[in-house]
Amino acid sequence: MNKIFILTLLVLASSLQTIKSEELTVLTENLPPLNYVDNGKLVGPSIEIVKEIQKRVGSNEPIHVYPWARAYKIALEKENVALIGTTHTKRREKLFKWVGPLAIKRDILVARKGSGFAVRTLEDAKKVKRIGILRDDTRGKLLESEGFTNLEPVSDEQKNAQKLAIGRIDLWAYKKPGLITVCRLAGVDPNELEEVFHLRQIEVSIAFSIKTSDEIVSKWNQAFNAMLADGTVQRIQEKWKHEQ
Repeated sequence: MNKIFILTLLVLASSLQTIKSEELTVLTENLPPLNYVDNGKLVGPSIEIVKEIQKRVGSNEPIHVYPWARAYKIALEKENVALIGTTHTKRREKLFKWVGPLAIKRDILVARKGSGFAVRTLEDAKKVKRIGILRDDTRGKLLESEGFTNLEPVSDEQKNAQKLAIGRIDLWAYKKPGLITVCRLAGVDPNELEEVFHLRQIEVSIAFSIKTSDEIVSKWNQAFNAMLADGTVQRIQEKWKHEQ
């Protein structure tokens, strides 16, 4: 009888461990206006879309906000991780499993109005002293691949907005939509800044760690596609169009 009882406990413990290992960790970063913290609350169209997906698949995992570099490292190394708001580049294609896109963005270079920086080509941008980037972000990776050596990384884009406003950097590699919102959160007047160069247009999606269960990714993908079909994604995106 004791042996049977012990064996039952071992099977139960194993089952619990399997369930625990299959739990999904959901991460995001502070990336206005798609997903960001405003007055202590996590908001944005990407967050609303993901919460609706969770509702449809019966998932209730909390969404954790980390600095981008840390969140990205966790998603690369751990199993069953969903990283909300990941730029879907060719270099990252085989590093993750994807659901989306949540949005389309334009990566740009921004300067202070009246700075006199004439950026007609990437070679022009290489001549400035300092360009603000987000640590381990794809915009910085893109510029690095083009031979830029004048990049100055930070952990949060609000710092770049503030540094550009006071002249501590010459250009800022950021995106639209998002410029106005991140300036507001940083206490910077967006009217004092201007886009001076278009880098690229690209998709932002949910990136699942490569070790995430295919069943989980499939359920999320089916829910997202259903939301596209019934107009939910479009309604959420329209609701947030005021944030730019």
